[in-house]
Amino acid sequence: MESVEEFHVSGAANQPIQLPIKAGPVTGHSWTLDLPAGVVQIQDAPGAPVSPLERLGASVSGNLQVTAVPGDYTIVARLARPWEQGQAVRTARIHLQVR
Repeated sequence: MESVEEFHVSGAANQPIQLPIKAGPVTGHSWTLDLPAGVVQIQDAPGAPVSPLERLGASVSGNLQVTAVPGDYTIVARLARPWEQGQAVRTARIHLQVR
């Protein structure tokens, strides 16, 4: 059975809120977010610079971000290849508190 990582994040209403998952290296995998009403994914934040030794031919994208109206939400994020959506390699449950 796949384990689910749990995260707690808080932020201000209608401001960018960085999620605790990174878009990651280009491996064919990408995060799919199940967003509740009131939460919208926005453009990724720039990632931290990566040394050439860490790149190994793959680029690294930034951190995933959302914006939301005040409330308490649960976002489910699944890391999978687009053609294997039922086979996530990682799953995260993000508890989001927006004030």
